[in-house]
Amino acid sequence: MSPELCQLLAYWNELGGANALPERSQLDLRQLTPILPWMFILEMSPDGSLRYRLAGSSLEEGVGCGMAGKTYADIFHDHEQASVMEELYATSLVQGSGLVRTGAFSLDQTETFELEVLALPFADTRAMAGTVLVGVVRPFDVLNQGFLDRWGRFQHDLTTLMVVPSPRIVTSGQLSDRVNATLELIGVELRALDVPKVLDLYRQGVGKLPGQEIPSFELEALSGSQENSLN
Repeated sequence: MSPELCQLLAYWNELGGANALPERSQLDLRQLTPILPWMFILEMSPDGSLRYRLAGSSLEEGVGCGMAGKTYADIFHDHEQASVMEELYATSLVQGSGLVRTGAFSLDQTETFELEVLALPFADTRAMAGTVLVGVVRPFDVLNQGFLDRWGRFQHDLTTLMVVPSPRIVTSGQLSDRVNATLELIGVELRALDVPKVLDLYRQGVGKLPGQEIPSFELEALSGSQENSLN
């Protein structure tokens, strides 16, 4: 994964995220200053929608609008794969599970960027479902002169999708038939991120090569007890 995603993953792992959900109060954003412009926090609203509690300045510049307080659907309302990701993120919030996704996206149907997003669970009693997702997007080079509002113009393609092993995980059995059918149609298999291997490569300073896949393994290798919901 990109260094930015690895930095957040390493921080979450140091807080014990693989064994127990870190508390939101443990999140010290000062430790993540280099990646703050690309970070976000997603929470579930009482009506079940996903809402941004926080979004970094670079993300807001990319879309041309403040994101805090707006819903995920506000941005991606007209895109099928975005609807799939919204359900995946919602399931992750309820489960207290992390997700990694890769692919490509376009802000205006002209220039395409490589996409990597990591979202990790933190326990938060103030939030619906008792969990928030703290995430980071791989930096992309976009010039948004005049802070042009791009809400609703995003298009993105999903290439890989991985859960982050923690006390709970998301499995295909917890997803709707529509989402499973879409993932099958686009040829995306839900796998598990190989966290130790990813962090080992990160600490060694090994960069990702073109065409190289992020280390992962089949979900069946994880304990069945991790499938149980927190709620």
